[in-house]
Amino acid sequence: MTHLIKLLTAVMFGLAIGTVRADEPAPLPVEQVEKLHQVIKPQRGEARWMEVDWHPNIWEARQKAAREGKPMFIWAGSGGAPAAGC
Repeated sequence: MTHLIKLLTAVMFGLAIGTVRADEPAPLPVEQVEKLHQVIKPQRGEARWMEVDWHPNIWEARQKAAREGKPMFIWAGSGGAPAAGC
């Protein structure tokens, strides 16, 4: 098992420094990149959570919610740390 861990570590290190590489694909023409960007970019209404007025400070968000008599929705990530706010 130790040999496997050492091998995997060596491979990951090699990938990180770029010594182990696959053949690089040819670069895409600018027109194709722009077309792909328009296709994969979220369209209006697809990412409704991005339209929410998120507050990065939980205390300020709590005060605003209390003032307006509204509930809070807290979205957390990274092991509990706020991802973008609340």
